Amino acid sequence: MDAGGLTRAMVRFKNRYLVVEVSFNDGRALDVKESALLELLRESVRENFGEVGAGVTMGALSVKYVDALSGLCVVRCDRERVREVRGAITVLEGVGGRRATWDVRHCGGTLKSSKEAVGKRMREILGALAERGR
Repeated sequence: MDAGGLTRAMVRFKNRYLVVEVSFNDGRALDVKESALLELLRESVRENFGEVGAGVTMGALSVKYVDALSGLCVVRCDRERVREVRGAITVLEGVGGRRATWDVRHCGGTLKSSKEAVGKRMREILGALAERGR
């Protein structure tokens, strides 16, 4: 018990992991590093939700994984702020000076479930490429 007679409970910090697919019309690979994607996301959150929205969102925002060939990324954010981060991702128009479409493919509570979603999407992409003869 603390001085006021109240007990302090430990609260676990809960994250969400977003699997994001970045697609380009020119067919080239994603040639941007994790740090550049993180800065792009932070700027989008700041533009769309202001300084206060950016301040509460930035603490847990990070890019955990980027696959250049498939354009898949895993973004970690706070569970309470997942809507703001999804909104910021949705309105992005490009990356690295190239126009791109951003699609959130999966939202999960663990990195393991997000890795499974990435694996499933990779198999879909490879299957589509095999059908086209690439």
